[in-house]
Amino acid sequence: MKTLLRIDASIRLTGSHTRALTTYFVERWLGANPGGKVIQRCLTTAPVPHLSEETLETFDNPGPACALSDQLIAELRNADHILLGSPLYNLSLPSTLKAYLDHVVRSGVTFEERQGAYRGLLEGKCATVITARSSESSPDRADDFQTGYLTRILAFMGIDDVEVVALDGTGLDEQSKAKAMARARRQIDLRLDPLEPRAWLGEFHAEDKDELRRLRRSQADAITRGDAGSYAALCTEDIQLLIPARDVISGTKAFMEVETALFRRSRFVRFRKFPLRVERSGDLAIEVGRQEVETQNAGDAGGVFAATQKYTHVFRRTERGWRFAVLMSNPSE
Repeated sequence: MKTLLRIDASIRLTGSHTRALTTYFVERWLGANPGGKVIQRCLTTAPVPHLSEETLETFDNPGPACALSDQLIAELRNADHILLGSPLYNLSLPSTLKAYLDHVVRSGVTFEERQGAYRGLLEGKCATVITARSSESSPDRADDFQTGYLTRILAFMGIDDVEVVALDGTGLDEQSKAKAMARARRQIDLRLDPLEPRAWLGEFHAEDKDELRRLRRSQADAITRGDAGSYAALCTEDIQLLIPARDVISGTKAFMEVETALFRRSRFVRFRKFPLRVERSGDLAIEVGRQEVETQNAGDAGGVFAATQKYTHVFRRTERGWRFAVLMSNPSE
């Protein structure tokens, strides 16, 4: 049975945008995990106190003073998915959430130091952070000291599969706010969608399917990080790239040049794939589907920047495993 730990940090018990989205997330999560268990922790109705010297001293020698810390950590350990609802307050996170984190980030319990390096001990979990702010964020999110901290502190404890659902502009006009809320709900839907093709045609072993899934995830990761080298490593040496308004791009060198220039021009904030069908014939497999793209540059539109695209990819099984052999996409808007 899967377990979801929901933590709400908004001081508003009613009218809270993050609570509305965490509630929506829970409903969708239960739909995807029938019989799943949800642990709820509200940091407004049951605030976690700031650390005291007495509590801190018991972290190394457990005693009654760290009973709350033990309870909070047990909830984290028992959860498969952690859901954080945290509005942006004064460019950062609510103090109640910071107090909570101070109780659960414990040496030897949720992280350890080994040979001069830190390692998180809560591995094998994922987290979704839902944030909200009344204004639009700056292009480089320099006025948001919350998101980077939350993703980093979760990774510090070993939870590095973290997705942020950022709801901006809650203080704008109703139409803009409704559009932003719809985008946030859509992102939650995507987070909980297994992204499994509707059909596998031909002989695919479980290992083949897992490897192709990893390719998709690694492609999205390389694109959102703007890492042309990592992207090229997922492809065959004779990779063929077919994109709008360009001639066929062939081979690793040309592929690297094009992708490096692309990533230098724009930052891809989100890249999601929805494979519809994968068909195998020998050492080749063809996948068709659609993909959604979000860039940081508002002026980017059309071609590889189109928000919604249809794609056809050809995979080839090589000595290194499955790799992209042909990448083709076109706007579907």
